[in-house]
Amino acid sequence: MFKNKSIGIIGVRGIGKIYLRELSSLGVKKVYILGKNYKNSINNKLSLQTESNVEIIPCKSIKDFKSKYLDIVCICSPTNTHLSYINKFLKTKSKLIVEKPLFDLNNLSGKKIDQIVVNLFKNYSKKVITNLPLIEYSKSLKTKFKINKKEIKNINFKYYTSGKNSYKNIAIDLLPHSLSFLLFFFALKKNQIIVKSKKVTKNTWKTIFIFNKINCTFDFDQKVNRKRSILKISINNKNYLRVQKKNTSRLIRNHEYIKTKFLLKKISNSMSLSIRKNLLKLIKNKISKKDINFQKSLISLMSFFIK
Repeated sequence: MFKNKSIGIIGVRGIGKIYLRELSSLGVKKVYILGKNYKNSINNKLSLQTESNVEIIPCKSIKDFKSKYLDIVCICSPTNTHLSYINKFLKTKSKLIVEKPLFDLNNLSGKKIDQIVVNLFKNYSKKVITNLPLIEYSKSLKTKFKINKKEIKNINFKYYTSGKNSYKNIAIDLLPHSLSFLLFFFALKKNQIIVKSKKVTKNTWKTIFIFNKINCTFDFDQKVNRKRSILKISINNKNYLRVQKKNTSRLIRNHEYIKTKFLLKKISNSMSLSIRKNLLKLIKNKISKKDINFQKSLISLMSFFIK
């Protein structure tokens, strides 16, 4: 299905490597890449080519990249570049998978955010999808541990990661994960939320709120030199810790588990599964109304929490 498709990745150094891995596993033989500059793209090709069986072709510029008439573009560049790249491809044949968040909400009014959402999901609804791996993680958590949403009384979502974000940019980076979890279990709307407190520092972002009589905490921490990310979701005071047995290269899938006090259960790699499913949706033109509404709800909730 993907063998004869023309695929491009914008930003191949970090998350983009994972996309390259998944594209290779789907049978893609050639990938065009666009980096910060041409020299950067050539260096990325040289470092990746030895580890991948995909032919990697660096592009000199966005004009060069667009000239390849790509079937799918994977946007894995910094968040503040997403919207610019999305707009460059909306009127082309290319379909877009964008790393979370879909676009940077910083310095945008509520009216402007609404305009962007209407444009993307009304005029180009089958063209763009956000990659949200916590949807797959939440499915695994629910299935493996038989979590019944009707029994949930409190949730603590703790996510400590490495990264260069600070202040509310931490929330812009990590809210898509916690909100994906809540949207998967509950049809959450912002008018159901009562915020009890919010504390923001250079390296942390924390809020405590209530919805539908459920007490919830989002606890985010981001530091540049953190060696290992911590994702721990507590439901009714029972901890579910994500455990990843990492490989030396992002071109090899990590083994992923969910650990409780007494159990360790292996699950599918959430990131890999999410990327593959979304690529298939784009190729088959099967972005559903549910997918669209999920993305719209996520953006609405993100705007509510960061403003």
